[in-house]
Amino acid sequence: MDSFGTRLRRLRRAAGLTQEALAEKSGLSGQAVGALERGDRRFPHRDTLDRLADALGLAGTERDDFARAAERPPKPAAAKVVPRELPGGIAVFTGRDAELGRVLALFESPGSVVVAIGGMAGVGKTALALEAGHRLTRRFPDGSLHLDLRGHAADPPDPLDLLDRLIRELGDEPPKPLSLDSAAARFRTLLASKRVLLLLDNARDAAHVAPLLPGAGGSGAIVTSRAALPDLPQAHQVLLDVLPEADALRLLAAEIGAERVAAEPAAARRVARLCGYLPLALHLVGARLATRPRWPVAHLAHRLDDEHRRLDETGVRAGFALAVGALDETAARAYPLLSLLDVPELSVPVASRLLDAPEAETEKLLDRLTDEHLLTTPAPGWYRLHDLLRLYGRELAPPGERAAAITRVVELCAAMAWRSMALVSAASHRHDWAAGRWAAGGPGSAEEVFAWLDRHQAHLVTVVRQAAATPGVPPDAIAAVGLGLYEYHRARARWRDAIQVDEVALELVDGVDPVAAATLRNDLGVAEAELASGGEAAGFRRSHALLRRSLADWEAIGDERQLAGTLNNLCFVYGLGEDVETAIGFGERSLALNRSLGLRHVETLNLVNLAVLYGRQGDRARELAYASEAVAVGEDTGDVRGTAYGRMRLGIVHRELGRFDAAIDELSRSVALWREAGVRLYEAMTLAELGRAYAGRDERDRAREVLTEALALLGEYGGAERAAAVRAELARL
Repeated sequence: MDSFGTRLRRLRRAAGLTQEALAEKSGLSGQAVGALERGDRRFPHRDTLDRLADALGLAGTERDDFARAAERPPKPAAAKVVPRELPGGIAVFTGRDAELGRVLALFESPGSVVVAIGGMAGVGKTALALEAGHRLTRRFPDGSLHLDLRGHAADPPDPLDLLDRLIRELGDEPPKPLSLDSAAARFRTLLASKRVLLLLDNARDAAHVAPLLPGAGGSGAIVTSRAALPDLPQAHQVLLDVLPEADALRLLAAEIGAERVAAEPAAARRVARLCGYLPLALHLVGARLATRPRWPVAHLAHRLDDEHRRLDETGVRAGFALAVGALDETAARAYPLLSLLDVPELSVPVASRLLDAPEAETEKLLDRLTDEHLLTTPAPGWYRLHDLLRLYGRELAPPGERAAAITRVVELCAAMAWRSMALVSAASHRHDWAAGRWAAGGPGSAEEVFAWLDRHQAHLVTVVRQAAATPGVPPDAIAAVGLGLYEYHRARARWRDAIQVDEVALELVDGVDPVAAATLRNDLGVAEAELASGGEAAGFRRSHALLRRSLADWEAIGDERQLAGTLNNLCFVYGLGEDVETAIGFGERSLALNRSLGLRHVETLNLVNLAVLYGRQGDRARELAYASEAVAVGEDTGDVRGTAYGRMRLGIVHRELGRFDAAIDELSRSVALWREAGVRLYEAMTLAELGRAYAGRDERDRAREVLTEALALLGEYGGAERAAAVRAELARL
């Protein structure tokens, strides 16, 4: 016999009616008629049958047959009900192909399989579990059971009550006397002969869910939790992160329509970014846009730009409140403090300063928060807050603690900066300004402290800017970061960073601390000149102006030592341009002043700068004499960088004169010294010169090897022009 839907469709068409026309004649909705024809509704009520029969003009036997087709078939005697309790999946499931594939593949294994899906609130754990559960239905013919464990609720259900329910769902009675152990054992016994899938959503921890898991046999379980569950040894762990941008945009497009995303791609990307690529947030803002079809996507992006309303716009506040509210007192106090810095990641040392706690204690706390999926750990010793969680944490931070916490971080940065100064340039006159205020224990070598600064380099500018904008952070601590980083910025050629940090610091101390201001103008002048020399600025005018202003400042202050240093920097900077005569004048003035003051330990760079300039004038004899003297003074005073610079210059001169053996000797020594000093840019430049010397001696393989090493360093520390020149030389070999 035809199904009711098939019969209805045939009769409607025979009457020459569309679904809409039949719906209108019968007084039903078009949706109801469509559902009946598709078979979504197979057994309509008598009133519905009568309306349809009247509309179709059915009578007599034809009407009786029509009504009979809608009758429910009799139930088989003692039919066994297989529980299928999984809720429906979400309307839009996208972006989890890899994770879904892994979960499904795990269930290919024989025997009992348990999968634990972890991740932060809103990341899509339940959605993935449901999608996998529905796809696994055929593998579990004896049913699928679902429990919301409400692990983060104030009153989560007792596992014993849950076991009682599960046992009854499987058609048995709980044991007597009832205890957690006896009930868990009975449950495992029932499952051993069946193939049942359990979806246990929102577990608090391993102890909460362990009694509910199958033992031996063919049943399986999918567990979701905001906390990591490493204490479930039988569980395969699947960790969810936020979506990649492309998948986030696909999810948004599925919610609001691909045409709206295509019409405003930049705004759509901004919405995805401001949602932190978090599936729950994307789903909720997408649903809002879907119900407001006349809203431009850019309008929502503008609303999300407001940090104070973003948590409400994205709808994630409630989930975050549950996650943070479940923390113990220590973690709950710490989490808001960890959210204060505008940096994407926190190292253990920085986090310990925010919390004002020892590093070992801080690391344990960070690991606990990671287990709760309130942090992620992208690399050993580094921890990351999701952008929306950061906003939520800041709402909880006591206002009075913000400045104090940021000050502690600034003081850590200042201490490491001045540690680098102490190890690299112990004789620097700027130590007079610091007066030991920023001294601290730490790495024992320049290489180690530079490595620490390298790891935190991406955050130093952000920390300084945020500190300057935070009332209550001492300006001298912020200035100390800029002043102390001079040698690091120079060694690593971080000129853009130097300018950004020093400009903030100068604005704070100008007119307040003349010594700090004069020093920062000097540093800014050097950094601007280095960028101009690399072809990354319009010219040297700003550099010259800053250094001349610094010179005037030192003259007014009356510090001849600093005056000599600024004169030497003017020599170097003017030498980078075309005004060689003016540069030599500054250099000779600096050299004479240093010698009159007996500052032999700072003569080396003076001498090398002058050697370069005399060489540009074609005076090879004076160039060699000054460079040789620089090496002698540097070795006598222990100035590693000055000695490296002198030997580099000697090597270049020998190479240009065709004395390749002598050039290779000097340049090899210079490379080793630059490496010891941690000055990567000049190490790269000297390697390039060494490669040219090997090429001059017709050792092509060795030249290619050295130039390749130089190019790798220049790619990170050198300008584009230097790298292009080395690349061209390699192509010619």
